[in-house]
Parts: sequence; C-alpha cells; structure tokens
Amino acid sequence: MASGFSRTLIITILASACSHPAAPTPSSAPIDVLPYLLGDAALWPRGGSHYQNQIVDLARREVCWLKYGNPRRFECWRWDDQYIYHAVDHALDGDSNESYHFSDGRWLPRYLPAGASAMAPWTIDLPDNQIVWYDAACNVDPARSRGFPYRQRAWLEPRVDAGSDLGARQTLMLQYEPYDPAAPAAATLPERYYFGLGAGWYEWERAGFIDLFNRVGGPQISMNRSVWCGAP
Repeated sequence: MASGFSRTLIITILASACSHPAAPTPSSAPIDVLPYLLGDAALWPRGGSHYQNQIVDLARREVCWLKYGNPRRFECWRWDDQYIYHAVDHALDGDSNESYHFSDGRWLPRYLPAGASAMAPWTIDLPDNQIVWYDAACNVDPARSRGFPYRQRAWLEPRVDAGSDLGARQTLMLQYEPYDPAAPAAATLPERYYFGLGAGWYEWERAGFIDLFNRVGGPQISMNRSVWCGAP
C-alpha cells in the first residue's frame, strides 16, 4: 500500500460499521460514506473482470484505485468533511496516457442523508463543471477541455450480493450522469458504482456492461504518482 496508509486507522473507521455488514442502517442519523469507500485492506487487491487495487492515504484524505495491474493507470477521489471529490481519472479506455480532472468534482456527500433510497436518493447537479483534459505530455488539451455538466445520485441498498468472496453486503450506490446542455433531449448513458460496506468498490456498470473486481487476491502493485498531471 502507499505511504501513509494505516490499517489500524482504517479498521478504526470501519469498526462500528463492519461488524455486521448486512445489518440495516439506523434511520435517524446521517451515514458516513467512508466505511463504504474504504474497504478492509485484507480484501485487497482483487481480480474479476480485471485487476484492481485500493490505495488509501489518510494524510491526503485520498483513496485511489490502481487498475489493470498497471502502476500508471489509476482513479483517485478525495474527501473533506462535506464531500467526496473526483480528483483524477488516469485509467482511460485503450490504455491511454491521457487523463482528466473536473473543476468542481463534487462526487458524493461525505454524510449521506438518513433514509436515502433508490426512490428518494441524494442528488446534486453541477451545470457549471468544467473538464480539464491533459495529453500524454501533461499539457492541457484545449480542444477537449470544456464545459462538462453532470448529475449525481446516491442511496443505500440494504443487501446486495457482491460475489462469493465478499458476500451479501449493505451497498452504497452511486449513479453518475454526464449530460450535454446543448442537447438536453439526447439519450444519456449513466454509470453506476457499487461500494460494499467494509469492502469498498467492487462493481461498475454502464449500458448493460458490468465490470467486476470482487475476487480477493493478486500481487500488491502500487501506483506511480509521478504521472499525475497537476496533482494536488
């Protein structure tokens, strides 16, 4: 794992939530999303559709997922007391050396409202967000950097089967929906992220395609932070 990762501290964050992963969430208090985002280190790395490893840096308030067994391919999110932020996507399709980040980047609430469900999710709409695109040499690509609005929805599912290695867990669901303000009637292709209580990110879905990383095991591979363009 990356420098600064403390399994003891992660266990402290997860302890109260992970003793009964499928138990219902109390309905009166907001729900801290970190026990869903930060999976137990003993459950990482993982395989499935592809290799993925979770790398947590509590000092930076950052979680990254290294993908495809390649130290240069990762996605990182950060948090404060109000939000989880999308920090960078450096694992684009096609094994590209390009990457991007968002000017706003608010991704999830740090504390999900009590009672958030599929019928009544937490939502946010960011019409003024900009995407900043970097080419392989870390130069901003003006042709691809532009307005990039998106909507987010999040809720809890009380019990979802995360596969034989992870079992049935209470799951945080996140739906990401970018949209084009110039074509509001155009069909969108939202993405869904699945985060199991105590296990972290284990599934991604878009347009019927399901990407799983829920089989425990594999080599420990760390990310190469030096390729992160404009890293905070």
